[in-house]
Amino acid sequence: MTRINHTDPHNLQLPPWNLQGEGFILNYWLTPQFLKKFRHFGLSYSSTGRFVQVILVRYQDTPIQPYDELLILDHPLMTQRILSTIPKIYVSTTESVIHGRKLWGIPKELARFEWRRQQNQLFCHIASSEHEMSLHIGFSPYFKSVPVNSKYLPKQLMQIDQFDGQRHYRFRPEFKGSLNVIYQAHWKNTGCLFPDFSQAIFLKGLYVPAFDLIFPKAQIT
Repeated sequence: MTRINHTDPHNLQLPPWNLQGEGFILNYWLTPQFLKKFRHFGLSYSSTGRFVQVILVRYQDTPIQPYDELLILDHPLMTQRILSTIPKIYVSTTESVIHGRKLWGIPKELARFEWRRQQNQLFCHIASSEHEMSLHIGFSPYFKSVPVNSKYLPKQLMQIDQFDGQRHYRFRPEFKGSLNVIYQAHWKNTGCLFPDFSQAIFLKGLYVPAFDLIFPKAQIT
């Protein structure tokens, strides 16, 4: 486990953060049975099922250094007044772990990422000190890119609410880029690292070859 207790807060790169990189957004519908089986990963339960996104990112330009990231974005349960949350996330650098936890209350954990690219196929191997898994993504070379900007999306969808056991952090990232279609995603050997999304309903996904992302200062209470 990465220790962060002795980090000097004066050395933190304070928000807002401007980040650029490449992203892979996988959309899933989770049944109540799936949510019960993998509830230990922090997913919010719904008796009717729910929509979540798994996001794999290669940050190429950040205020700290380039790093990789895999996360679950758990979207709002409007009937329960629950905002979007990030219940599970891995990153490739200790600096990202420290900043994510201290500035936004994001429960980042350290992992190693290995990448292999073959035309329109991506293979990513993710390993912690306890386990390792892999993800294979296929995206379409024939789909025309569509521009996207978060300012046109519902504000509630982008609002993220984190609780680290002591404090609440609320923030709303902004982004823009272009989208291509991801038509397949295969998970292998997720084990204790991640929910087994091969047991979920894949709703296709979105490949973002280049994006600009702004992470603002969180409101902390």
